[in-house]
Amino acid sequence: MSERRVVLVTGSTDGIGRATARALAAAGAKVILHGRSKPKVDAAIAKLTEELPGAELEGVSFDLASPAGVRKGVEQILARVPQLHVLVNNAGIFASERAVTPDGSELTFAVNHLGPFLLTELLAERLEASATHVPSRVINVSSIAHTRGRIHLEDLSLAAGWTGYAAYAQSKLANVMHALELAERRDPAKLVAYALHPGVIGTKLLRQGFGPVQGASVETGAKTSIRLAGGESVDDPSGTYFNEGTPTPPSVAARDAAVRKNLWDASIKLAKL
Repeated sequence: MSERRVVLVTGSTDGIGRATARALAAAGAKVILHGRSKPKVDAAIAKLTEELPGAELEGVSFDLASPAGVRKGVEQILARVPQLHVLVNNAGIFASERAVTPDGSELTFAVNHLGPFLLTELLAERLEASATHVPSRVINVSSIAHTRGRIHLEDLSLAAGWTGYAAYAQSKLANVMHALELAERRDPAKLVAYALHPGVIGTKLLRQGFGPVQGASVETGAKTSIRLAGGESVDDPSGTYFNEGTPTPPSVAARDAAVRKNLWDASIKLAKL
């Protein structure tokens, strides 16, 4: 990397996020690790510093389910890093029962889509300002589950028909739509956005959501994020969706521009922007 790239990876205290953060730090990027609890973030940084002496690491802890928490986190990030080149929206959950945040959003939707949506909007200006010879990047870790998802515009919190899978699939479809919409709304010379399915990876989320499935390694799951975040040049058009590293058309639902716009407007409102 010619200039030291600054990368924020959400949900990077374990799993795919940690593997992504580790590889990027090893390649010379300055990496901001994120987690929900400060002790976990501190422990992850201590462990990575041990593994990678000389790595430049920062930590930030906030709850993606809370718009107020996201705003506080962004204040810390903006105060501590004058430049930010990459945001990897990696954090995600699969809930086993329906829960609603104090703000009234369904928890899966809040953590997997609304939090990352708000985080991206609040950091977009810094990302764009940091783009010099190459555009800055937003990378949304979605899932093949997005192909089974539907955006329930009249009932985004799924009060009428919640299942863990329906909530997860809706949130992962929202991740792909978010990247497509960013590609349309932002100047690709300054900011590009991607979404990806990392593969079936042996993470805590896989066990919680899909039972005793044998998944690939977290290092395998991190490959696409690492390539998109660390690449010197941007070779794929903004809005590209990757299935295990291969550019692939996303679901028909994701390409519905009218629903995408409505989801964007609803997200702006729910995130109190």
